[in-house]
Parts: sequence; structure tokens; C-alpha cells
Amino acid sequence: MPRTLGFVTSARSDFGLLLPLIQAAAAEPGLRVVVYATGMHFSPRHGHSLDEIVGAGLEPVLVRVPVAPEDDSPQAIGKAIGRGVAAFAGVLAMVPPDLLVVMGDRYDMLPAVLAALPLTLPVAHLAGGELTEGVIDDAIRHAVTKLSHLHFPTLPAYADRLMRLGEEPWRITVTGEPGLDVLRTLAVPPRAAVLGGLGLDPDRPVTVFTLHPETLAPAATGRAVAEVLAAAAEMPGQMVLTYPNGDTAADLIVAAIERFAADRPGCRVVPHLGRTRYLHLLHHAACMVGNSSSGIVEAASFRLPVVDIGQRQGGRLAPANVLRVAAERAAVAAAWRQALSPAFRAGLEALVNPYGDGHAVPRILARLRQEELGPRLLVKRFHEPPYPSAP
Repeated sequence: MPRTLGFVTSARSDFGLLLPLIQAAAAEPGLRVVVYATGMHFSPRHGHSLDEIVGAGLEPVLVRVPVAPEDDSPQAIGKAIGRGVAAFAGVLAMVPPDLLVVMGDRYDMLPAVLAALPLTLPVAHLAGGELTEGVIDDAIRHAVTKLSHLHFPTLPAYADRLMRLGEEPWRITVTGEPGLDVLRTLAVPPRAAVLGGLGLDPDRPVTVFTLHPETLAPAATGRAVAEVLAAAAEMPGQMVLTYPNGDTAADLIVAAIERFAADRPGCRVVPHLGRTRYLHLLHHAACMVGNSSSGIVEAASFRLPVVDIGQRQGGRLAPANVLRVAAERAAVAAAWRQALSPAFRAGLEALVNPYGDGHAVPRILARLRQEELGPRLLVKRFHEPPYPSAP
């Protein structure tokens, strides 16, 4: 009997990182793949990224779980989590995998893991042990860790944190970030084709801009986006501004960037670029500005300068290409100018991305393929790391 791996994807961000692993698993003899699509993939406002899943040839193995919040309010998100648990309980009972594979920290990932618990389905969790101190995702990630049975952190420091959370060392495999594997063989079109396809001038520098809300302080979003866009108004060159995820106060950011770009030549608002076009743009960009996790995890592979704003990515290891600043006009503008300077970019020529060597997928797949299923995997025991004696 083939082993069935079920992959849950809830947003454009995790799908792009999971796709190399999904494709490798689908090509592996003795493995069967099911993809459960949920959350923001069904949101037309955010680009209806379900189309990207279908476009990747996954329709034959795709199970749709169309649960998305009605708006970006905390109440709507809470209700969507509840509906998601009910929906996944039904779906996982009808189409159960042998192992359920989830990534990260999104609120719309949590329902799948909660539903799997009473069904006694083992869960493999990618990218656990990290920190994002400014958002509710931080708590969700650690909750998913405690509901999971295998762990694939990206860095040894994150593996250590998992053990401090009580996870047994044998359950943990440090792999790197699977989404980086595709970069080893990425064929990038010429600059003129990539920028020209967005209606931009290939002879001028371009900044990639993505700002998400800090969901532990959503009331501060209005001031933050105003300060950041005030800095943006001072910057030279062109900008591609992408929509935020569907978090609380995301609509406020969408409205602000749409107004900002409306009367500025060289500014393009794109709700959803798609994974491949996004990576092509990073290759040709002059810098990235905002608070996207891709600025921490992926940009270093392109030696791309990044201005990381605020606390959304607080606690994550930041490579040398990242300049961290508060959401204040002067600080953002100064860091943005530094990121655009030839001297700063030149200083990144020897940068090696600490988040992976491009071989994470085979490491993960080997464990998923070989792990013995049964009571040993399902019955978790709290690991007590050695701690200093209390005073």
C-alpha cells in the first residue's frame, strides 16, 4: 500500500514554500499525495491563489476546504477558525492521510491540526520553533508544535527551542527551508521581460514592497502604514506593492497602498504575483521593504537588501542583508536609502543564506517516507531538557 501524505496549504506564502516538497513527494514511488487547500486561497480580493495550485498541475490530488473569513475583523477570523475545524473534521475523516503535513503559523492552518487530533492522525510540522513576536502567529506556531508528532525546523537554534517546548529529540530533523530548493535551478528571464511585464522601466531600480499588519497591535496599523508610505514618497525609483495577507487590519493597508500608487508613475499594486513571478522579481529588484517573512528567509539567496519594519518578524534570525527599523518615517527612509546604496549591496556579495542549502526537500521526504507509523509516533512524552537548578 502506498503511504499517503496530506499537505495543508492556506495561503500563497506557504504554498510557494511547500510546492517543491509536494512535487517531489508526488514523483516518489510508494507515496501518494493529497493537497488540502483552504483559507485565503479562496479569496478573490487576495488574488484567488487557488488558481496557482490548479496551474501547478495539482487538480487531480486537490481537496477543497473553502473556509475564509468574511472580512479581516478579529471576530470574523475567530469564526473562520471554528468553521475550519468543523470542515476539516469532515474532510480528514473522508480522505484521511497517513501523515498530515503542515507549515508554519497561519491561523487558517490551525483548524486542520485541531481536527486531526481526535482522528489520531499524525502531524508533521515544518518551520516550527521560530519566533514572530508582533503577531498572533507566534502563539499559533507553538500550539501547532504541541499538536504535532514530527518536526522539521529550518535551523539548529529552532530545533533547540522545540526541545525546550518539551519535544523529544528523536522527533526533530533540522532540514533548512524547503522553499529555497527551487532556487538552485531557477531560470530567471531577462530584466526587460520581468519588469516590462509589470509595466515598469527596466533601466530604473525597483523596490518590492509588502507590509502586513502586526496582529497583536492592530490599532497601530493606520499610523504604521502612514509613516512607512510617507517614507516611500521620498524614495527614488519604482515600486511593486503587493497586498498583505488577510489578517486583521489588512484592508486598511490595501486601501492605503492603492491610494499611494494611484497618482505615482512607476508604482504598481499587484494583489498576487504568483510564486514564480515573485521570485523573478526578487532576482531583479534593488531592495525589499516591509515586513514579509520572505525578506528574512528568501531574500538572502538573492543577496537582496531588505528593510524589515516593526515587530512582525521580531525574534527571527535576520541575515546580514536585513536592516531592522521601527515604523517611523525618518528611520524607514534612512534604512531604505542605505539598502539602495551600491556600497551596501556590494557588501553582500559573499552572503550565504543561513536558512538552507537548497537540499531541504530530500531530507524531509526521507523522514516522511521511512517513519514508522503507530503508537510510538502518536504517543508523545514530554522531553525534559537539562536546566540550571532554581535559585
